[in-house]
Amino acid sequence: MAVLRATPETEQKMREFYRQINSINSVSSMVAFLPTIFAIYLGVPFHYFFIVVAAQILVLAAISYYKYRVERKARKIEVTPGRYVLENTMTYAVFSITLPILLFLFILFYSLSSLQRVITINLLFVLSLLILLSNLPASRLKRISKPLDDPYLISKADELSEKLGTGKLGLFVMNLGRFRIANAGQVGARKYSVFITDYLLDNLSPEENVAVIAHEFAHAKQKHVLKTASIAWAITVICANLMVYPVDVGTYPVMALALPAAGFIILMLSLVLIIPSIQRKFEAQADLIAASVVNGMDLVNALQKISRLNFTPSEISRHWSLDHPPTRERVKKIISYTKANGQKN
Repeated sequence: MAVLRATPETEQKMREFYRQINSINSVSSMVAFLPTIFAIYLGVPFHYFFIVVAAQILVLAAISYYKYRVERKARKIEVTPGRYVLENTMTYAVFSITLPILLFLFILFYSLSSLQRVITINLLFVLSLLILLSNLPASRLKRISKPLDDPYLISKADELSEKLGTGKLGLFVMNLGRFRIANAGQVGARKYSVFITDYLLDNLSPEENVAVIAHEFAHAKQKHVLKTASIAWAITVICANLMVYPVDVGTYPVMALALPAAGFIILMLSLVLIIPSIQRKFEAQADLIAASVVNGMDLVNALQKISRLNFTPSEISRHWSLDHPPTRERVKKIISYTKANGQKN
């Protein structure tokens, strides 16, 4: 199978598509978020929020249909408009529905005493830690997937697990071909599973699929998912405690304002800068570990194809908030590694 190398013209189209989709997603996020904030600010009675939410969902459905047309034109997705609009709208509608409830609980939370707030929020964090260490995300994905049944890939995966010392990992295939999503991911903080979309399997060569599996196994070997989740959890716990830390406003007015502000700023910077930076570092590390156990050029070809299949530009100028480095940057590092270690193209 020929490598899907994008021409300069195609790269330009992908950049335009990428900007357009990001703009649509930004508008959807604002529609899902801002009306509730304004309604709270204007003092709209809580029982009227169902009208606000219904209006939000209708607008989100219209935006989703427009997004479908954009994706249909650029990526030739095969899913029906109704299925696409339903799934895309639900992503934001769930947030629109739960946000008023969360804000109401937030108001109740601040009606508690300072000590009660500290105890309550830390009990919630203990609960979230238990969920983090559980296998709930993988269990949910397994329900909509099927075990990988390709003998060649299963055999190669067993070899990779021995080389990397990961132990046997579950391999599952997700049916997303109609959405034309070429992707793979390692899920689970303790019990590791790898999920691969059927669209990726169908469009990559067997060797390239093995390289993708090696990349995901590398994440498991280095416990990247657990490390990322643990860092994000710890930062959130610290920042949340700063925001609710009991301070006597009359005695320490500056500290009463500075601590919550510092907690909020650190949390936002972490979500936008620190965590994505760590994730990009882990992605680069997984690339090189994978290239040490498979032919690095198979991974290079896989990344180039995935970029082309997903209609994602290989170079993104402002990628500081993304969880993956640009494809072009990853490819350069892998090629340098393979040359330094004497691998043949």
